[in-house]
Amino acid sequence: MPAAPTPRAAAAGLPAPRARDLILRQLPALALGWLLVALLWDRVSEADPAAVTTALSALGAGQWAGALLFATLSFWALGRYDTLVHGWLGTGRGAAEAGRAGLIAIAIGQTTGLGLLTGALVRLRMLPGLGLAGAVRVTLAVTALFLAGWAIVAALALALAAPPALAPLVAPAWALLVALPAILAVAVLTPRVALFGRRLSLPPVPLLGRLTGLAAVDTLAAGLCLWAVMPEAAGLTLPALIPAFLLAFGAGMVSGAPGGMGAFELVLLAALPEAAPEALLAGVLAWRAVYYALPALLALALLARGPGLGSGRGIRWAASTGGPGAPPEADSARLLASARRAEAGLLRQGEARLLAAGRGGAVVLGTGQAMVAVGDPLGDATPGGIRRALVAAARAEGRVAMLYKTCGRAAAEARAAGWTVLPVAHELWLAPAAFDTDLPARRQLRRKLRKAEAAGLRIEAGGAEGSALPRSEMAAVARAWAEAHGGERGLTMGRYAPAYVDAQQVYLARTAGRLVAFLTLHRAGREWTLDLMRALPSAPEGTMHALLARAIADAGASGCPRLSLAALPHPRVEAALARLPAWLRPAAASEGLGQFKRAFAPRVETLYAAAPGPVAFALAAADLARAVASPPPLPAAAAPAEAPKAPAS
Repeated sequence: MPAAPTPRAAAAGLPAPRARDLILRQLPALALGWLLVALLWDRVSEADPAAVTTALSALGAGQWAGALLFATLSFWALGRYDTLVHGWLGTGRGAAEAGRAGLIAIAIGQTTGLGLLTGALVRLRMLPGLGLAGAVRVTLAVTALFLAGWAIVAALALALAAPPALAPLVAPAWALLVALPAILAVAVLTPRVALFGRRLSLPPVPLLGRLTGLAAVDTLAAGLCLWAVMPEAAGLTLPALIPAFLLAFGAGMVSGAPGGMGAFELVLLAALPEAAPEALLAGVLAWRAVYYALPALLALALLARGPGLGSGRGIRWAASTGGPGAPPEADSARLLASARRAEAGLLRQGEARLLAAGRGGAVVLGTGQAMVAVGDPLGDATPGGIRRALVAAARAEGRVAMLYKTCGRAAAEARAAGWTVLPVAHELWLAPAAFDTDLPARRQLRRKLRKAEAAGLRIEAGGAEGSALPRSEMAAVARAWAEAHGGERGLTMGRYAPAYVDAQQVYLARTAGRLVAFLTLHRAGREWTLDLMRALPSAPEGTMHALLARAIADAGASGCPRLSLAALPHPRVEAALARLPAWLRPAAASEGLGQFKRAFAPRVETLYAAAPGPVAFALAAADLARAVASPPPLPAAAAPAEAPKAPAS
């Protein structure tokens, strides 16, 4: 039975049409292709067949060997397309398995035409568990991303060395190159776009860069393959041939005809009018034999053998929580329960994954451009082991790696490994058993607690260690809070969802029987960590102080040695955030939140972020800020149901 599409593949927004739709979509391209073949036949009918045969027979063994060498290089790059696309879409296929299927699909598809249909069916044959929908998604993505890379490479070639016949295309080529930084900025700042009524996830910029590099290797090697078997009588120079070849190669792909026949030759003849037609056609025939016919025959033999045994992807993702808020499976539950930092409970939000490393792992969040490991290693994993596993996983998905809110030891090891490391946060924490509100440093806290008591505030526990939660009331409070604060922030900051808070320690605040606020905390073996704080605008002054004071008392009574008030941005980060546009600036770093936490006179620990180089750090940091400030919707299973309106303030 075909495998269901992975969440990331579905989230990419790539359609999964039926087989009939695939055929219908290919018919216009097929008709255009055969029209071009007819035009080509009319054009080459004037050529002297004897001259073409003579030019072919004059090719030497060295020319054929050179063409084979360049064709091999081109197909090496072609196999890498599928490897990268499978990683981005999260199909779970190993690099060797995906690359082999991609090579066979491309070799057959580009020769027979109907690339989308043929490529999808071949990938389905070689990767049967992928299902038709998955095979179509991969084929669509490979085709679209190749064309994007080809457009950049062709534009660069035309801008630098366009032959005279292609001079009108120089200005559009420069226009594309000049617009490229803006296009990349859109991909970073708006990773999901609407196109024809469908929401599409744009590939990460690092992935686009790697694919464009592969497109350059692929297409330039294919052009050199043609150059190797081009007879001298054609009278062509390499700088003139390559731009013309790139344009013709793209036209052949878009035409959908077998081997791009018709479109390729027509564009090449039009772009190189000075070339001797018979010699040019002889070179194209030889090139087709090496670059199309021979790979297609080899691919058909491999296709007949069918899929191999498959191979692991080299990246291990531990058993997740089985859905947002659901009870963790054994490995995840063990690692979460023993986590040094209880913030690992973010895994239950549904946006994070658990990256395995040895007998431990790390909580990993994916932004558009980065893969971010949050907090310290879990279980027996070491900082170095997590760093290496993170780099491999990020590379497999075409993203950059980042360690975020990690401890000083991990930061020092990353710096020694050549990573860029900067302090990003001050984590505030205290020892619950030794907490004393009578200390002079906590006089503001005492004043807030007195005001809450005077307002008749009643605190009760719920959730993991208390009574059943009043979901409808909590949803109303959360909705009112979000409306008052411009929405919730995401990723490293928890968002309200019933299944999420069910697994947390929760405290509720009521006045006259009415819920006015609640507070939640992650719990692990040796730490509680503050997470959600939600209140109605009309909540009495000191409400949150009273809720947190009760949590500290309960943590002390349960023997918990450490309670984290979570992190505040490092002063350097606050200064940098102040220079960002308002829509990119996380609001959680408000002065009011800092005053609230400091009222408890906590201890301070510096946390760090690290990435493999300053460019990767800047890209990951900017994308993380964007994802926190403007998060995508929660996964469907975690999203709260429509909440009733909050009581009037």
